[in-house]
Amino acid sequence: MLPRRCDNFAPVRAAMFSNARADRNRTQTKRGSFDVRTSLLGLSLLAASGFVSCGGGNSMPPPPAGCMNASITVICTQSGQVQGVIEGDVRAFRGIPYAAPPLGNLRWRPPEVPLKWNGVRDASAFGNRCPQTDFAGGVQGNEDCLTLNIFTSNPPGNSPQPVMVFFHGGANSLGSTQEPPYIPSTPLVSHGVILVTVEYRLGLLGFLALPQLTAEGQGSSGNYGLMDMIQSLAWVRANISNFGGDPQHVMIFGQSSASAAVQVLLSAPSAQGLFSSAAMESRVISSGFFAGGANAAYQNYAPLVPQVGCAGAGDVLACLRAVTADQIIQAQLVSGLIPFIDFTPEPIVMPEDPFDRIQLRGSPVPLLIGSNNHEAVGIIDDPSMPLDANGYAVAVHALFDSIQAGSGNAVLALYPVAAYDTPMYALIDVHTDYLMTCNTRNLARAASGVNRPSVWRYFFTHRFENDAFLNSLRSFHTAELPFVFGNLGLIYYTGTPYTPTTAELQLSDEIEGYWARFAATGDPNGVGAAPWASYDLANENVLKLDDTPSTIQTYHNAQCDFFSSLPPSF
Repeated sequence: MLPRRCDNFAPVRAAMFSNARADRNRTQTKRGSFDVRTSLLGLSLLAASGFVSCGGGNSMPPPPAGCMNASITVICTQSGQVQGVIEGDVRAFRGIPYAAPPLGNLRWRPPEVPLKWNGVRDASAFGNRCPQTDFAGGVQGNEDCLTLNIFTSNPPGNSPQPVMVFFHGGANSLGSTQEPPYIPSTPLVSHGVILVTVEYRLGLLGFLALPQLTAEGQGSSGNYGLMDMIQSLAWVRANISNFGGDPQHVMIFGQSSASAAVQVLLSAPSAQGLFSSAAMESRVISSGFFAGGANAAYQNYAPLVPQVGCAGAGDVLACLRAVTADQIIQAQLVSGLIPFIDFTPEPIVMPEDPFDRIQLRGSPVPLLIGSNNHEAVGIIDDPSMPLDANGYAVAVHALFDSIQAGSGNAVLALYPVAAYDTPMYALIDVHTDYLMTCNTRNLARAASGVNRPSVWRYFFTHRFENDAFLNSLRSFHTAELPFVFGNLGLIYYTGTPYTPTTAELQLSDEIEGYWARFAATGDPNGVGAAPWASYDLANENVLKLDDTPSTIQTYHNAQCDFFSSLPPSF
């Protein structure tokens, strides 16, 4: 078992490693394999004409009378002035409301525009985290959490700067941008961009779908966290110029569950026009993954109602809205009660399959997309667990033969145990390709084409060089994030200080540069950087991100061609 040296995610990982092994033997899904939703989504969200309050290109209210930029740290927003702070080369504005608090009758409704205030609001400290587990049996956070944070250069740039809007991952249930590797923001901002990080509703408070909510919501329920993201983008479009940003050059990017959110935003009607480029890190929604439709979501979430004592209520929604946020999150944490927290197909926010939409029309903006070489570490696999060649074969047959008769032998032929350091690393490669690498390739292929915006695919292969434990995890799920944000001093898998090598500092600077140039122009290439060839069906160019970035082609194509013939995985 991985040692808990450790961070907020250690209890989750420990449970995941244990549960995933058991799931391979006992849990069946509609695909006949271990419960991919439960085992993966446990660690790792758009609107049409009726969705007026959620932004989506709709006009935002004007600022209060007399509101103006009073200095480089006192800035006017649509709701009033905010007072930021200077932190060396960065001006920081934290905890700015982009929507009204979703309290009381606003719970499980589209976000409303933020309330106005008089005077100057302090923006030196982060706002509340959205409610989630505290990993000690309790709940942390507050429903009044719909805030964003802006980090921009000090002194201000001479011209409007491109904007990077980040949505954090965490299985739609966990996380915040108030902790490493997302802070401090100085490294990324030093590349001439404005960084915006967003808090959005999580868990059952952000993604509950019920027939009663659908009836109330004009045929739509769930996806409130997605609506928050869209509202934040509308806020950025209306306000970011006052902070020195260019509203015409806004890149959205997200990791893990928020990578999937970005995929949905690419096809969300009300999100169109709110961003100019998009990056997806380490999760793709496969074609047909939500084939069960809203009914599958209703069935998944139904146990909440009796769990919190609302089954016999005359007005179920009024009863649910009277339950405290802590009670809702505690119910969510009851083992096995709510199998997964995920998006819901519905006509307003997610009217089309997000994979099929991109395959049919391409991405509406340039797309940067990629994954890590050992994603299964940190999701379902623990490289320290003993596994021999026979156990590897048993695990492969148990998973894949139940998906498609005889496919286990094909997988073993594609991933011969003799080609790996240990059988466990062979299994990690199988799981990583099936769940991440090949789905990433599939979406890159789906988005590519003549007269479509460019696609840029990366493959992160770096292993931390100055810590034996981190090195053993190889390029695990989330390993790229410290390099993207330039914060290598504390890697939250260990919770202890980390001393990066000179090569790692250089790699981080190169990755920050690629992401920042992509935000500015839709093309990550730049003077002095290793060339990044765009992705196309003929060449399938992939930039391998390691100490020396380089282009590779046809990585595991045969394996991915086989996995793509199987039912959707993630």
